[in-house]
Amino acid sequence: MTSINPFYEKKLTCLFCGSSFNTQKVRSRFAVPYKTDSDFCPHFREGNYNPHFYYVSVCPECGFAFSEEFSDQFPLGTKEIINSHIAKHWTKRNFGEARDFQQALESYKLAILSGTLKREKNAVLAGLSLRLAWLYRTADDKEQEKRFLGLALKAYEDSFLHSDFVNTSMSEIKVLFMIGEISRRLEQYKKAVLYFGKVIQHKNADEEPKVVRFAREQWRETTDELRKETPKT
Repeated sequence: MTSINPFYEKKLTCLFCGSSFNTQKVRSRFAVPYKTDSDFCPHFREGNYNPHFYYVSVCPECGFAFSEEFSDQFPLGTKEIINSHIAKHWTKRNFGEARDFQQALESYKLAILSGTLKREKNAVLAGLSLRLAWLYRTADDKEQEKRFLGLALKAYEDSFLHSDFVNTSMSEIKVLFMIGEISRRLEQYKKAVLYFGKVIQHKNADEEPKVVRFAREQWRETTDELRKETPKT
């Protein structure tokens, strides 16, 4: 019986320079987490294949990095900026093989830089920062996890403010939940309670009962934390 390769190859075209290249993806049957955190961070047993290592694709020719969430539209002037900050200084490298932890980190940082220079949607940038925070969490690097959770929080707040989550994988309810949950993890309990409340009371709450249920659970937990912090008089 032939063994199945945990990876499959995907052919992509660089959004920036148009070069074709191949990258690796993990087959879903090899990427089953044994637990998932309240901010949806999946945990895989040691030796298993983490699909988040391969979420970002990196063009070997120009260094532009992107996810499937990136649009193919470049606002006026952004290609020149990307060329100046990334492509001009890029040394050709291949991210299309199996990645180690450091290569996964680098791919996300390249994607955050690429997306920022491209003026990609805040919701997309938030997702990249959140996934990078997850990787640091699996390495027990609390300082870097907190740093990128903070960047994800700011981007989700901007996404909610400008409603730029439309036509992404995120809904308004999910964005509100993520603001609440990341705030809770950063011990910003008052903000967390406020945003969990926005989810629970949302006019479309019936459409996403699972997220609303999570919000209720986290609202109760965060309210308890807030009570512990409040000095008794």
